[in-house]
Amino acid sequence: MRSGVRHTLSAMVVTAVAVAIVGCSHDTLGSGTQQLSMSYAPNPAGAGRWDRATFDIERAEALPIDPAAPAIFEGDVLVFRFVNFSADLAATVAAPYSTIALKEGTYELTKFRITPPALVDTDIPVNPVNCIDGVTVLNSSSAPGVPASFEFVSSPELNFTVHPGQTTLDIKVNVPGLIAGYESAFTCQLGCGPGGAPCLTAFNAAAFRATVLANVKFE
Repeated sequence: MRSGVRHTLSAMVVTAVAVAIVGCSHDTLGSGTQQLSMSYAPNPAGAGRWDRATFDIERAEALPIDPAAPAIFEGDVLVFRFVNFSADLAATVAAPYSTIALKEGTYELTKFRITPPALVDTDIPVNPVNCIDGVTVLNSSSAPGVPASFEFVSSPELNFTVHPGQTTLDIKVNVPGLIAGYESAFTCQLGCGPGGAPCLTAFNAAAFRATVLANVKFE
């Protein structure tokens, strides 16, 4: 029995680095693989005015771009982690994401799915300079048009390369850039909320997708 999907086991679950067939047997990738510690890395960090800021990485799958390499994996897709990972945009240091074993070469991220950021500001100014600065919460429920998740399929911007001797593979997030792009994707209107507060009337999902591709890298 084979499921057609391989996964790299989380470092928080096992200490050995292996790739498993879902629901069946376990086997290693074979000789020539490199052990890589994988982390979520805010780079640069800086959530600005937001006291709490997170988003979930729901799925990350990859395959080698080299047409000869998929034979190593028997055509299966590598899934880096099976449970959601909560990325703290307010953090200033990296956090462990997974431990993987990969061969040298360039990989295509065949699927990358995240939730919209959830941002909370507990102390907004009385007279905000910009409309969006008067909004306390930005999340999937803040405006019409915000999807439950954003899925990227085979986006070249997310490709990554494993080099000889490499020991880490980070999901690097330009936090200020991601948050700025998220804020600008909302349409904000003054005076339409309770007590004359600003309110959010629309969301440009395409603009935020472009923001993610510009500010999230696997390196």
